[in-house]
Amino acid sequence: MKILLVNPRAEGMIRTELPGSVSKEVGRFPPLGLLALAAYVRANSRHAVEVLDLPASGLTYGALALRLRANPPDLAGITGTTHNLVEILRTAETIKAAAPSARVCLGGPHVDAFPAEALALKPVDFTVWGEGERAFLALIEALAAGRDGSGIGGVSVKRPGSTSPASAPAEPVEDLDSLPFPARDLVDSRQYYYVLGRRATFATIVSSRGCPFKCIFCSTPHGRYRERSAAGMADEIESCLASGAEEIHFVDDTFNVRAGRLAELAREILKRRLRARWSIRARVDTIEEEGLRLARAAGCVRVHYGVETGTDEGLRLLRKGITIAQVERAVALARRHKIATAAYFLIGCPHERTREDVMQTLRFARRLDPDFAMFNVLAIYPHTELFEMAVKRGLIGAEEW
Repeated sequence: MKILLVNPRAEGMIRTELPGSVSKEVGRFPPLGLLALAAYVRANSRHAVEVLDLPASGLTYGALALRLRANPPDLAGITGTTHNLVEILRTAETIKAAAPSARVCLGGPHVDAFPAEALALKPVDFTVWGEGERAFLALIEALAAGRDGSGIGGVSVKRPGSTSPASAPAEPVEDLDSLPFPARDLVDSRQYYYVLGRRATFATIVSSRGCPFKCIFCSTPHGRYRERSAAGMADEIESCLASGAEEIHFVDDTFNVRAGRLAELAREILKRRLRARWSIRARVDTIEEEGLRLARAAGCVRVHYGVETGTDEGLRLLRKGITIAQVERAVALARRHKIATAAYFLIGCPHERTREDVMQTLRFARRLDPDFAMFNVLAIYPHTELFEMAVKRGLIGAEEW
């Protein structure tokens, strides 16, 4: 079978209040989820896989339609978030119009948040709910064998007049080291950039899945936390460097869920004498000075911390599980070892009732003095404790999204 994986365009995405020119400069990352799917299909089958990253390529819907007519896929997989639902639909409709025999499968965060609503979208034939590698390949094999794809964990099927919805997400992959590296050869790495990088060719790596923490605002899946080994991470860094990457950005929500993990990776990089610039996203309470010391020697140039707010009361209400003292210590330790810091803050938290409350966070950010600071207005995502709180207080409706 011919498989096409598509990252939709982003013109219709619900964005922040920032001007488009500013949002554009933040950067463009490769569609790592699609590249991971492609790699798994290639490693475990003989099916042909292609990846189209529409934002990176600049391909218009008209050009996409011409391409589909010339080389129609048997199955098209589309990823996306609820914020980009308009473009998800336009992509699916374009595929159906240009390649009527192609079937469309939707996956990604929108399906995870709204599995029933995703399947109900008119141009969608299948959805994959949860971690997609094994479920998506099982769907491909079922279709190749002439079956309709029903009965596969995490896969929902729509037929004329009926549906077979999945009752639960696909079983998560336990051994992350067993997965092949993302198929980065299927995209042009020169099309990606990052405002905090050096405009160099870079690669992104996900080294863990799941999250054990309970921040009330976060929509990240809270399944069992699993992490890759230091050797597995270093293997992927080595592969990226060999392919021309000059910088590596770990994009796990939290790299150091387990204290000591940063030091383990740094020792492995030093043992192999790899020369790479890299960055991580970290928690302040599990960061360790020894880990930062080794990381700096191994090429780590920046640590991103989720600070969120400037008071212990705010951190407690957000259920961050950290304190202001730990934030200050983490930034100071990184500075001591000449590692740049980026701090993330939220405006509009539940404890902020007045302008002075907001100013308190801004003053704390200035006193903390990270190398980079990013401020976002708090968004109320579905299936979060914050969302339930807002509904109970009558601030939003239960069907807000």
